[in-house]
Amino acid sequence: MNPLLDSLLPPGIRTAASTIANHVEDLLPPERPFIATAVASRQREFATGRVLARQLLADLGHPDFPLLRDEDRIPRWPEGIVGSISHTGSICVAAVGRESQYSGVGLDIEPDEPAESDIGRVVCRDAEHDWVAAATGDERGRRTRIVFSVKEAVYKAFYPRTREFWSFQDVLVSIDLEEGRYRAQLPESAGIAKVEGRVHRREGWIVAALAVESGMGMAGVSA
Repeated sequence: MNPLLDSLLPPGIRTAASTIANHVEDLLPPERPFIATAVASRQREFATGRVLARQLLADLGHPDFPLLRDEDRIPRWPEGIVGSISHTGSICVAAVGRESQYSGVGLDIEPDEPAESDIGRVVCRDAEHDWVAAATGDERGRRTRIVFSVKEAVYKAFYPRTREFWSFQDVLVSIDLEEGRYRAQLPESAGIAKVEGRVHRREGWIVAALAVESGMGMAGVSA
């Protein structure tokens, strides 16, 4: 496991991180049409994510699996597998697990830098605004970006199952940076009221993650 992702997700989830590089030639033939007309930077992001994910899938018994995507742009994982890919700037991260253990996994990475001031109005709601405002200077903008990253991870963990769009206002989070944990209140379509995930600030990055356990009876929280 890469130190950047250490302890973010349960042991049953495999994770990997890598700098974005020119892996376009490493794509499998069925994957290449998805970026045939994309700019070079987008091609590198896509290819790095696929190469990382394929390494993890091999550990789960799916070597050389072509990771295609649906019309809504989410990856089509092998049957019985859940996963998540995120990239920003120079880095890419990926996580995969077995559906028998987890009904969803979400992973998001962002630079640990202040978000633009107007982003908070879109991303934050209720007590989240107070949590951001309690900080000073650039830390306020960084907290806004943390809220953004956490909500992205939550959305990624649930969307492949719900197939329902959630706005940032549909999820309410409370974040404990000292413990590196957060709790999220979810919309009704999640089928579960609350979840708990983890968020860390490491090596100049914000990384948020969530693993939703299978067999939770649509209630409870993930560890």
